[in-house]
Amino acid sequence: MSLALALPLSASAQAAGVKVDVDSRAASAVLDALQNPSLTHEQSLRIAALPGNQGIIRKNREFKIDATTQNFADALYNGAHALPPANDQQESYFFDKVKPRARQIQALLHAIVADPTAFQQQIQKRIAAYSPADAHATLTGYIIAGGDGTGYAFGGQDFYLNLGNIEEFVYAQYVTEHELYHAVQGTYAGKRGVPSDLPSLEGMEAAEQACVKTRQLLANLYEEGSATYVGDISLLEQSHSEAGRRQFGDITEGVHHIGTSASLLEMSVSALNAPHPMPLDDVYAVGFYGHGLLYDIGYVMARDIVAQDGPEGLTKLLETSPGAFITTYTELPKYGQDKDHPALGAQTILAAKQISKGCGDIDRQ
Repeated sequence: MSLALALPLSASAQAAGVKVDVDSRAASAVLDALQNPSLTHEQSLRIAALPGNQGIIRKNREFKIDATTQNFADALYNGAHALPPANDQQESYFFDKVKPRARQIQALLHAIVADPTAFQQQIQKRIAAYSPADAHATLTGYIIAGGDGTGYAFGGQDFYLNLGNIEEFVYAQYVTEHELYHAVQGTYAGKRGVPSDLPSLEGMEAAEQACVKTRQLLANLYEEGSATYVGDISLLEQSHSEAGRRQFGDITEGVHHIGTSASLLEMSVSALNAPHPMPLDDVYAVGFYGHGLLYDIGYVMARDIVAQDGPEGLTKLLETSPGAFITTYTELPKYGQDKDHPALGAQTILAAKQISKGCGDIDRQ
């Protein structure tokens, strides 16, 4: 099963637009397999090789898990035959959690695929409002059922919606908006000058290493903050599932204590620029995993930019240095004047100015 979302980005530019192809084969195959006690090893390997399931493997590797096509297939086989995961690698696919809900997840998948218009209408409108009117791109979404998280992207033009951890239609819409906007961001990543992964730091002076790592952190801040805003929070308000209500609570509670998030951002920048700097992976994990405290300050910055400059204020940041996200925010008329426009730390502002100028030799290559 598959569907295509056609997202024209302006009424006056009929030729322009973003085409989104959504591939649901990975989720469908996994859910069928988990309910098939006759599943073979060969069938498991074919399912593991599907592009959507390769995304699960790739994401697990980001979590420092030794994920492979083979141990995905072995985990799926064990799940189908009511055997427990044999090791930590197999456990990381969470098929033992997906299997009891397989029929429920299939019903949600059917609702999405059977009536694409109902699913995409809200998404289409929201993404179009924060994308360039003359955009041309073909993006690919994969619906999956396994692994951690509700959705993710890798900095390119693809994204993943994990129904294994989603229980309702409206929450699936919200997650799709968030992850689809990451794919839109990926279309313009070259213009922002930030690679999806941290480049090798070998041979760089300490100051250049710090600049490159800080740029990556601020790029993550822009990407997650703006995608959290573009994901329409009113959808989360309608959610009745545990995961949806938890995410709504994380955002609202984070905004209520936004000073904590701004402080963590300042400490994160300082840690990357210290005489004995922390590794970027460690800083990222503190800010963006779990409750994701750095999502909160990024969300508030994006929200305030749109409130002042309209959707186009956020849209233009797709094509600028991640430092511009910081400077655009700090130049708002109400910046630092009330709790809704929290001030950022001095090191954060200084870092944004520095990376907007470039990070030395790596930017001259």
